[in-house]
Amino acid sequence: MTKKNKDIQVQIKEEERVINGNKQTVTQLVIGKKIIGEILPDNKNFQAYNDGHLLGNFKSLDDGIEALIRNWNLHE
Repeated sequence: MTKKNKDIQVQIKEEERVINGNKQTVTQLVIGKKIIGEILPDNKNFQAYNDGHLLGNFKSLDDGIEALIRNWNLHE
């Protein structure tokens, strides 16, 4: 018997935050009311964090978003 895939709505929210004295835009991925990860700009790259743990550095914001969703899907 196969399971039917459910559609899950992922929201992308941006907020300004002061990090190390610099104002940066932090991108948050939210499912329901739970934040599944954050992406921070780092020079020309992006760093993706899940529960405070670094998932890796990515060349684009889209790559970071994809990695966070993949990681959430693997562990949920």
